[in-house]
Amino acid sequence: QVKELFINDYEEVFKIELPNKDERRMFFEDLIVNQAAKPPLSKNNAAWQPLEVLPVAPPPKPKQLTEEEIRQLEEQEEDTLRELRIFLRDVTHRLAVDRRFRAFTKPVDPEEVPDYDAVIKQPMDLSAVLSKIDLHQYLTARDFLKDIDLICSNALEYNPDKDPGDRLIRHRACTLRDTAYAIVREEIDEDFERCCEEIQESRKKRGMCCSSSKYAPSYYHVMPKQNSVPGCKKTDSKGSEKMKMPAVPVDSSTPRSNSKLHFIQTFLEKVSKSLIL
Repeated sequence: QVKELFINDYEEVFKIELPNKDERRMFFEDLIVNQAAKPPLSKNNAAWQPLEVLPVAPPPKPKQLTEEEIRQLEEQEEDTLRELRIFLRDVTHRLAVDRRFRAFTKPVDPEEVPDYDAVIKQPMDLSAVLSKIDLHQYLTARDFLKDIDLICSNALEYNPDKDPGDRLIRHRACTLRDTAYAIVREEIDEDFERCCEEIQESRKKRGMCCSSSKYAPSYYHVMPKQNSVPGCKKTDSKGSEKMKMPAVPVDSSTPRSNSKLHFIQTFLEKVSKSLIL
């Protein structure tokens, strides 16, 4: 039945005989004798020569933004950094109202500690941290924690481990550092901190100074207004403050135990006065 499908008259049937020895030799002669017997190509060919080592191409120049694009970018960055400042103010306030850290809330009084400036070359306290927040000098939470580290290291450097008073200051300085790190690491989002770091890097590339911002409040450091009421007697504000409020201990002395409410009021008055000066 299969053979009937193919018709000889239509040349649909082909008869193939087995090849003999000569036919097989003729078929494979070109492949084996001619092509396979040729010697390999010389290695001196241009394809085998080492390529020329070219210098690395310089990175492409950054895209030049228009003034409108720069303005929109800076506004977006400022929105992010505003959230960072709100968070850092909250952390600093929580540290400042803690009675354990009241010794680190204001600068050291040179009259109480005359040799402090000779020992500590870069003073730092929580009121100075608040000022740097207000002046937009923190672009990341990491920069904020560096100043917390500075407060701790200054206290450890100035207060040797000799008497109980110094040990208490050292202990509270380390507690301040651990508390600040714990709050920041627990409450700040990693993606948010990464976004702040990208803003810092972007501003460096654009040639913007990271220690200042055009969005920072103007006239932050001004002279205090003089009392212009006729007949009003001028008084020494520093002297009156010293007469009204007891001296708050600093990181070179042992903290005293006063009520928390009195400490908060004293701290806020001292901070506002130091910021104005």
